[in-house]
Amino acid sequence: MLPQKPVLDSDKELWNDYAELCGNRLISELRPFLKENFGYSDRHINRHLNLGLTATINAYTLKYDIYLRLFPAPEAGWPRETLIIARIGFHRPRKGYGRKLLSLICEQSAELGYQHIAIESPNENSTAFGQRFGLKVMENGRNLLGSVEDVKRALGQAA
Repeated sequence: MLPQKPVLDSDKELWNDYAELCGNRLISELRPFLKENFGYSDRHINRHLNLGLTATINAYTLKYDIYLRLFPAPEAGWPRETLIIARIGFHRPRKGYGRKLLSLICEQSAELGYQHIAIESPNENSTAFGQRFGLKVMENGRNLLGSVEDVKRALGQAA
């Protein structure tokens, strides 16, 4: 069980500690997703799935490339309660892996406490993908952002 999410104006260190706990929790959910969808052993997945500084999650093999950030600092230009997809790619595009990953991310949002999902600096394909699932271009014109509820609706999940 995770501790209570910090209030929005809590200090950076408290948010970093919370983000790290959430990152570890999300990794525990990503392992079965990666195993089921890509057929790697637990040992292989564990070698290529890790938690980095300030709650970044990196999962990279020949079959997938996923890089996530949790609860960014507001000075970075994101709402605090955001999960950012910094990279997303699959060896076989348009096979439903991105949709399944978004679904997993949405399922975890209530427990982990993020309210927004973003795609950072998307290319044309990632922009189309994000917009299909309810993300909108941010004011800076470079990133996509949407509420978890909008993404759930686009996925057909109960919001």
